[in-house]
Amino acid sequence: MSKGYWIVTTTVTNPEGFGEYVRGFSSWISSVGGKVAAKDLEAKTVEGKGGHLSVIIEFPSKEIALEAYERPDYQELSKLRWANSIDTSITIMDGSVTH
Repeated sequence: MSKGYWIVTTTVTNPEGFGEYVRGFSSWISSVGGKVAAKDLEAKTVEGKGGHLSVIIEFPSKEIALEAYERPDYQELSKLRWANSIDTSITIMDGSVTH
């Protein structure tokens, strides 16, 4: 089974409030089998809309990545992200190369 990933970009508008989200997310992510694989606070989007913060989060599978996103506890936690950032994009993808 291949890994699953969240590819996240966002622009933080309130660092203090967003820090509260990050603290909650950091403890939550390991409880659902995920881990932060990469993070860049000064990412450069060269095509399309993106934010200054980019994060890649790895899960055991795409299915687990989708289930994690849909969990009520994450949806509640994500309210902090929405309140303290703009232009957020989250893509959930399979880690295998099939094409």
